[in-house]
Amino acid sequence: MKSIRQWSMASRVLIVLVLLVTIGFFGGCLGKTSVSGDEAVRIAIEQIDFVPEETNAELGRQGFPPRAVWAVTFWIPAEDEDGGFVRRTAVEIHADTGEVLAVHEHD
Repeated sequence: MKSIRQWSMASRVLIVLVLLVTIGFFGGCLGKTSVSGDEAVRIAIEQIDFVPEETNAELGRQGFPPRAVWAVTFWIPAEDEDGGFVRRTAVEIHADTGEVLAVHEHD
């Protein structure tokens, strides 16, 4: 078997990428969070001043190094045919600490 020094540059780069993805996944970068989606909704609803008809919570990554963030959106759909909103607010919640990172209001 050839030593690693004799491998092609493409092979070495591929091995490094596979290792980074594997370590990132099992190291928590892409894994579980301390705050569940339901907890994020409970935290976020305290930041709004209306009763939403619809709610959506999605987990994503933000920044570098990436941190897990819940994006919780609350809205009241408009009655017209345009499919707009009467009111909509998005709240960003840190998925590990439960800290409110930002509130985006759209009237």
